[in-house]
Amino acid sequence: MSGVQEFIDQAYFQHGPCCGGCDWWRHLNSRVGECQRSAPVAAIERNAMLGIERCSMSGLGAGHVLTSREHLCGDFKDDFDWSSLPLAYLKRIGAPTARAQGNPNTPDGETQ
Repeated sequence: MSGVQEFIDQAYFQHGPCCGGCDWWRHLNSRVGECQRSAPVAAIERNAMLGIERCSMSGLGAGHVLTSREHLCGDFKDDFDWSSLPLAYLKRIGAPTARAQGNPNTPDGETQ
């Protein structure tokens, strides 16, 4: 795992459901990413969720909506099999499976 992805995974397990842990979200850096759940939008709409009104980056054109890692919307989805990752990594990110080899989406890593 990249350092950025590990940081995002840690934030997800510390704060609960958010864009950083969503299957639809692709990080651009450790704080911002694109929601690929919906169709691309115009540049002005793309960065509106971040509160940016004007952007000096000339290359920011149309694309997927940008959101912060902490944002949460009604389309949140986490179907990733966290148990497929090495136990050492799960411990580093604070995943519940590091405590009990169950499903990290259930309290205290208990199995369903």
